[in-house]
This record gives sequence, C-alpha cells and structure tokens, in this order.
Amino acid sequence: MLWIIVVLLVNLLVETTVSFTVVVPGDPIAAHVGSTVILPCWISPPENAEALEIRWYRHDQFNNPIVFYRDGKLQDVQECFRNRSSLALRSDQSGGLKDGDVSLQLEKLTFQDEDSFHCEVSGDRKYDSKVVDLKITERGLFSDSSGPWMALFFSVLICALLGLVGLILYKYREKRTGKKPATEDREEETLERLRKEVVGDINIEELRKHAVEITIDRERLHPDLTLSKDCKTVRDSKDYQHTGEGFPFELCAFGAQRFTSGRHYWEVQLVQTNTAPKNYWLIGVVKHGHFTARDRSALTPSAGFWFLCSDGPQGFHINTDPPVKLSLTPRPEQLGVLFDYDEGLLAFYNVTESKHLLTISSRFSGSVVPLFNPGAGDLSPLKILDCPKPVESTAEPPAESAVESSDDP
Repeated sequence: MLWIIVVLLVNLLVETTVSFTVVVPGDPIAAHVGSTVILPCWISPPENAEALEIRWYRHDQFNNPIVFYRDGKLQDVQECFRNRSSLALRSDQSGGLKDGDVSLQLEKLTFQDEDSFHCEVSGDRKYDSKVVDLKITERGLFSDSSGPWMALFFSVLICALLGLVGLILYKYREKRTGKKPATEDREEETLERLRKEVVGDINIEELRKHAVEITIDRERLHPDLTLSKDCKTVRDSKDYQHTGEGFPFELCAFGAQRFTSGRHYWEVQLVQTNTAPKNYWLIGVVKHGHFTARDRSALTPSAGFWFLCSDGPQGFHINTDPPVKLSLTPRPEQLGVLFDYDEGLLAFYNVTESKHLLTISSRFSGSVVPLFNPGAGDLSPLKILDCPKPVESTAEPPAESAVESSDDP
C-alpha cells in the first residue's frame, strides 16, 4: 500500500513540473519603419505546439495580447495589430507549430511598435515565458547591413552630381559673362606677355644698328655637329644617327660672345638657294656655363635657357613651362634676333618679310651667350650672317654695346 502511494506522488510531481523551455534570441531584434519583422520563439526540446496555448503580449498588457492562439486557432488580437500580426516560421527550415516554432510576425512597423514582447507558451501542467526586445530604426538607404557600402556609393554619386551642377553653372556663367576658365586665362596671359605683335612693317635697318658679330665657340661644340672654318655655319654631321623621336636638343652650339649688358642684334639664315627652308632649328640665348646637353623638360627659363624652336611637323614653340605653341606663317627663311639684356627682352623677326614674330620677356643675370641648334635631317645648314651696315649709322652708347670675348676670365 505504501508503495502505491509513493508512485502516485512521484507521478503527480512529474506532471506538475515544467517539461519544456521557451527559447528566444539573446540580443534585441532591429527593424526599420515600414518593414516586416519576425520575433523568433521556439520550444526546447521540440514538441508539437498545436494543442498548446500561445500568447504574445507587451510587458504590461497580458490581458490585451497581440496574438492569442488557443484550441487550434487564433483568437481576437489588439486593434492596433489587427491585419499585421500572425504566427510565422522563424526560418525556412522550421516545421512551424508541429516543431514547437511559435514565432511572431509583425508587418508595417511604426516607431510605436518598439517595446519588449513576451512569448508565453502553456499547456496542462506546462508553462514557460521569455521576452524579445524590438528596436525600430528610421527607414533609410543606410539602415541595413549594406549601409557602409551604400553610404559610400551615394556619397560619391552626390559629389559627382554636385560637381556636374557646378560645371554647368560655371559654363553658363562663362557664356553669360564671356569669362574663360582660369587655366585658359593663364595660358593666354602668358602668350600675351611673351608675344607682342607689332602693327605694320618692321624697319630692319633700325634693328641692324645694334648688330654685333657672332661666331660659334668651337671648344664647346657638340661632337655630332660640323662647323665651318669661319665658325658661322653649323649642321648635323653625316655620322650622326638621329632616332627620329623628338627634336635633338642635345645638338647645341654656343656663341663665343658673352653679353652682360646692352642691346645686341644678329641674323641667321635658314635656307639655301633652291632648297626648302629648314624644318628643324633652335635659336635663342643661354646663361653662360649652362652647356650640358639635356632634354626639353630641363631647357626652361628658370634653368637659364630662352629660345624659339622649330620642330618640323610639331610646329613652333617657346620654351616656357609649359611650352607655348605658335603659328608662324610663312616659315622664316632668315631670322633676326634682338637681345636687350637691360630691358629683359629677347625678340625674333622674319627678316625676309620685315615682320616681328614675338618677344620673350625675362630677367637676365650673369653672362649670357647666343644659342644655336641646327636640328637633324635638313638639307640646309644653319648660318650666322654678317649684317650689312645700315645706310645711316648712329653711334651707340658704349654701355649698350658691351660684348665680352669668350677668352675673358
């Protein structure tokens, strides 16, 4: 008899003990306004929950549940959650109520939906409850896991659109005001400063009043150049093999005269009888001692070089930084050069056409010598001419005709 009583007490104790556990995620569930969210909740160990009572409610509204499942069907729910709350699968692998999945689905979320939601499951002598926290964020482009990449993408897109709008407004302003971009203005200002066109013909006789005799310094002649006995005619040697890649800037010849003040003029012949004018040549001045052959990028005024260059099909250019291209028509056959040390001017003239071509403005210091380069491949050499004496000679002040011999210290 005693044994029977013990068995009954044990059975009663087992039946009144909780026989399952409700499980929910440990972290809050986040969703944004207007979206649909599932609040996971399941029974462990799994068992069929179709015969159990399932109640989802907010922390202080037990008697006003969001979802209430009993007797195998959903009962009435809160008015504010009607038509947007239901039991749902927490994953694609879930078996639903038959596997103890009692998850809650909420649709069309609002900020007012943020709260703590209780998931309670009960049956005959079975009961457990857990809480799931729901956090609501504002709907936006960057609210999900792809937020950082989306933010970067749209930031770049916005910057590009702003830049495009700015460009359109700038072009519109330019069209209305006639103002050009700053880079174009700087280029035109440089060209305007370097090139000073003269209206009407040039009096070559007046220029020749400042003529000086120029010869080429044989001691500093490039080995691939050939020089005449009188040191006035120079050209590329027959053995020189030009690669054909750009102008041969290394083929430089330097004047034997040094200038430290005054105004000096000389002329250079760029064509022979029955021969087309030279396509390649370089004529100007260089600071004394800067005789190392270098490429075009190093031959700038800041490095002590000032010249006009004819680079065949590439046209004419001045060695400013960046270079300024010019259109000289017709191609000069005889070039006049006027160097004014004190005024800081280097001017070029088409002697045949009695036309001023351009003037380079700069500041000179130390000794400056004439600079020549005959290029490569032309039939005609480069020849320094003896200027004819002007019909009416005018004495030039000694200070303005200072010429130093290359033999001076």
